Amino acid sequence: MNEPIYKIHGLERRELKKELSELKRFVKNFWHYHQLDKDMYSFYNCDSSNLMSDTQANVKVNKVSKQIEEIEEKLSILYNN
Repeated sequence: MNEPIYKIHGLERRELKKELSELKRFVKNFWHYHQLDKDMYSFYNCDSSNLMSDTQANVKVNKVSKQIEEIEEKLSILYNN
C-alpha cells in the first residue's frame, strides 16, 4: 500500500478540506452580504441596532481568516516516517 503524502490523510483530511472550503466561501461572500444588509436597513429605515458595525465585521473576518491559515498549515504538514 502507498504511504500517504501528508500527515493528515483520509477521512480526517477530507473533513478539514470541507471546513476550509466553507470558511473561504464565508470570507469571499461576507462583505457582499454585509453591504446588502446595510443597504436594506437604510432603505427600509429600520432600527440599525441589530446591524453589525464595520469594525465588528472586520474582527469577524480576521478571526475566520486566522482559522483558515491554521487549517492550511495543518494540511500542509508532510508525512515523515
